[in-house]
Amino acid sequence: MPRVNLLQRRTAIFLVSGSVALMTGAFGVAPVNAAQGAPSPIKATELIPTPNPSLAYNTMAQAMGLFAKHGLVLQLGPKLGGGGPVRVQAVTTGSTDVATSDIISVFGGIYSGAKLKILMVMTPYGDEEIWALNKFKSMQDAVGQSWAVASLGGAQRFNAQMTAEGMGFKSDAFRFIPIPGADGPRLQAMDTGRTQLATLSHLGAALAAAKGYTKQVHVLIPHTAKYTSPIPRIVIVAREDWIKSHEAVATHYVETMLDAGRQWENHASTWVTPAQKIFANSGLDAQQLKAAWQLFRDGGYFSVNGGINYAATQKIMDLFFKLRNESSNQYLSKPSDVYDTGPLRAALDKMGVVKGTPSLPDVPDWYGSKAAAAK
Repeated sequence: MPRVNLLQRRTAIFLVSGSVALMTGAFGVAPVNAAQGAPSPIKATELIPTPNPSLAYNTMAQAMGLFAKHGLVLQLGPKLGGGGPVRVQAVTTGSTDVATSDIISVFGGIYSGAKLKILMVMTPYGDEEIWALNKFKSMQDAVGQSWAVASLGGAQRFNAQMTAEGMGFKSDAFRFIPIPGADGPRLQAMDTGRTQLATLSHLGAALAAAKGYTKQVHVLIPHTAKYTSPIPRIVIVAREDWIKSHEAVATHYVETMLDAGRQWENHASTWVTPAQKIFANSGLDAQQLKAAWQLFRDGGYFSVNGGINYAATQKIMDLFFKLRNESSNQYLSKPSDVYDTGPLRAALDKMGVVKGTPSLPDVPDWYGSKAAAAK
């Protein structure tokens, strides 16, 4: 088989298309009745247009019937190309009420003067996998080699660098190479010798292994979260004025996402069942998706208390300024500049603070004694 065809096939497995079942009551959740008032609409935009259960938080929650449960009607926002910066722009221009983005893109928007706030963090730990060519048996063996990440200014590079430093390496011990797109292009970059290491998501690695495309590479680090402090990675962002004028809707939305995260944390089936609908043509069966769920859970991926941690935010903010060779300004100087904790505080007052993944607790250090007394 010609080389180019093989690479095209490998790319194709990461451009999975499938029908997404947007249904309420799929898990036996009754919708809000008339006595409770009519449900409120909310337009939410996912991080990537291609269905991916690890990032399609809104679609997953919808399939679980959770929007109806919490008095909301989901209106999916525009299917945008690109990544976080495009989502931040969509929120800024009012094309969507809320959007999923990486925190680095939100930092950039706020730093530039955009009136934005993060409602909650959907991924309180930047947990990913580090893969390398088979000849490298350890990270020490690969010192000085090239390492593929999605971009040099995005959250994945930040996470990779923090992981390297957490393992005791200097920040410049590896050469980070930007390979845009999903996991497929980074797998190809190793396959062609362009890079020797790459960051892959748990689902990306699972897909590659299931298709038999990992014969020349292997996993070196299955959980980057084991080597880093909490990293607020994937977030929900909204405009300041929208939050103020839609306080109740924002709070119900946060409750919806917390409900989803807590169910995903505690029961594999609550993640696997909707994931099968979204990933219907991926080639992964329920058993393989359950294995992926276990990897996500073990890495503290699911947000059970909203993921907002000021100490963790300060660390990644410091790295943000360092890598951009900039300093704080009037818009972005401290973690509290990034968040509106009002809706999350109201949700936690109602739902309580709970323990997260063992050894990787999602503890909100801004919430006072209630966070310390998590149970």
